[in-house]
Amino acid sequence: MKKPANTIILILLTLSFCPALLAQGENPFVGTWDIDKAASDFGGAPVPANMSRTYADLGDGSYMYLVATVNPDGSLSGSSATYNYSGSRYPIASLDPVNQTRISYRKLNERTVEYRVFVQDVLTQIGAKTISPDGRVLQIAIQFPNSPSSQASQILVFNKRR
Repeated sequence: MKKPANTIILILLTLSFCPALLAQGENPFVGTWDIDKAASDFGGAPVPANMSRTYADLGDGSYMYLVATVNPDGSLSGSSATYNYSGSRYPIASLDPVNQTRISYRKLNERTVEYRVFVQDVLTQIGAKTISPDGRVLQIAIQFPNSPSSQASQILVFNKRR
């Protein structure tokens, strides 16, 4: 009688650890990240009142991001795109309807991706997103080539929301 009970307990314990084992292979960028203003360098640009980034796995090798920003004056801005790591350009949906903006992503390794933003087919931003080894900090290094305003480089730091 004890053997079936022990087997059931063993099965239940094994199943309870399966999600944790499966999660180890997931994309470490997936989740919601909140800006750490004190740890970030905005390169002289206005510091937002708040900013968050959410990345989602769409399940077919593609991902989605959503950036929501509360500007210093309280106004909202944001952008979103669906993409994969092919290096192809994907449209960015944003609150700026004037400029046709596209983004491309390329995976450099398990914790780092490079992205490029094009406005009207002109490269305007190059970034590298890196996840810390513990998976809790996202750092984004951004350069602004071809920027008419000579925007300084930025290092943005985000903490993973629990």
